[in-house]
Amino acid sequence: MDTPLPSSPLSPSPAPISRAAVWVSRTLDALLLGLCALLVVLSHYSFMLYCENFGCLGKGLLWMLWMPWAVLATVGWLVALVVRAWQRRRGLGTRASGLAFALVSVMGAGHLLFWLVTTVLR
Repeated sequence: MDTPLPSSPLSPSPAPISRAAVWVSRTLDALLLGLCALLVVLSHYSFMLYCENFGCLGKGLLWMLWMPWAVLATVGWLVALVVRAWQRRRGLGTRASGLAFALVSVMGAGHLLFWLVTTVLR
């Protein structure tokens, strides 16, 4: 049998990553991590208000802080998912967007657990 061995196909080199894509990726990463820092500050402030126990006024203030927190956390979580998928598709680094996604997920789980313990399981 004189069949030639298949030559190993050379994988085409990936398209070069544009500077604009790198700049957009880094900007989005910085914004996502900044959102995480804002959520941490809001969490700390809302937990401090809850611990001071102002009665009805304190709970009203708490809900005024938690609702924007929940909206910001949900939007940040979704944006981190989309940014991470976009970065993977473009071949960019996903470390910061993955970190932001993990931080928002952990903070959301912590808030949910705190809410369950203090409100529902009371």
